[in-house]
Amino acid sequence: MANRNKYIIIAVILIASISAFFFGLVLYKDRTYFQSSPYQANSTSDILVVYYSRSGHTEAMAREIARKLNADIRRIETDKYPLTFKGMREAGSDADRETLPAITPVAFDMSQYRLVFLGSPIWWYRPATPLWSFIEKNELSGKKIVLFNTFNSRFKPEKIDKFRARISQNGGEMVDHVYIRRGRVYLQKDGNDVIAETQEIIAERIEKWSRISEK
Repeated sequence: MANRNKYIIIAVILIASISAFFFGLVLYKDRTYFQSSPYQANSTSDILVVYYSRSGHTEAMAREIARKLNADIRRIETDKYPLTFKGMREAGSDADRETLPAITPVAFDMSQYRLVFLGSPIWWYRPATPLWSFIEKNELSGKKIVLFNTFNSRFKPEKIDKFRARISQNGGEMVDHVYIRRGRVYLQKDGNDVIAETQEIIAERIEKWSRISEK
């Protein structure tokens, strides 16, 4: 009996140690921003990339798309979700309750663009709340929209369909959805992996996107 209790205690300590390690790893990664190569926006393009990124991975995807398509690019900003545990908790809570944060820019003239890429991470199986704030405030009439996302777990098709419907209600048409699953924290693609996979996606889709932008 004593030996059995000893093994149980050892197992509990081991499980607790492993759990603490992965919790610490999550906190560390949540405070780490991936810095991708800057991209100089092409303000004369009729293609626009708009994105929100909390950890830098969606930004890396956005910049690579803009670079390959010689597009204009805009970043959505919000102060509500800093790279802290509290920021991560707020992000999950707002996504679950579908609460929309204040963002900048709130709205801007999109008349010159025909093809618009909208990007964000996935929170609670749906595009992150700042991207919803953006489509609520901007005129999308006549715009062809490509949604792009990065995420750790998964998205739900019905959540994407709801986002598609909201775009439609605001005058746009969502014509494609591309995404990168980074995986769990203990086996996760880093920013350079995201860039490489984005390049593969672009190579597969660029002809389709070109035809869309020419219509």
